[in-house]
Amino acid sequence: MGKRSKYWILLLMSLLFCMPYLGQAKKVIVSDRVGDTWVERYDLSFRDSQNNIVSLNQLKGKVVIINLWATWCPPCLAEMPSLDQLYKDFSGNNKIVFLSVDIDGNLKASGKFLAKRKYSLPLYQLNSALPNALNTKSIPTTIILDKAGKLVNKHVGGMNFGSQKFRKSLLELSRE
Repeated sequence: MGKRSKYWILLLMSLLFCMPYLGQAKKVIVSDRVGDTWVERYDLSFRDSQNNIVSLNQLKGKVVIINLWATWCPPCLAEMPSLDQLYKDFSGNNKIVFLSVDIDGNLKASGKFLAKRKYSLPLYQLNSALPNALNTKSIPTTIILDKAGKLVNKHVGGMNFGSQKFRKSLLELSRE
């Protein structure tokens, strides 16, 4: 194995093991309850390759998993197979929505990337700016909102979406 290959392997491993410690999970309210209604603090929306707009307001009552990634990001690519499998495993659960968000905003290139690897994840790009509570300077970042719109987890760095503990928590959120 050449020096260059060893360098890339070392870089990938360091990113995979160090990035999760850069972010902190916080419980932040994304929407407020006033009486029997929800009042949004902001309107976050996403656009798919067909120019369809999906807003968080439309996803009330569902658990929302937002994964921010890019094709040039080694930790993003490392977690992609387990994220895709999670999506496939939960595709029958209409209480969970997956938003795979290419932060570069080049849906054509990222769509080709996903198709080449036979990933099924629904692909989006940001249609509005991330609010401060959800914003990040590092990728991959996975944001999980509960049915009420509360931030349950904001994980900066690669994740193992195949974890049984994670899957169980996700199911519990969808049943609440």
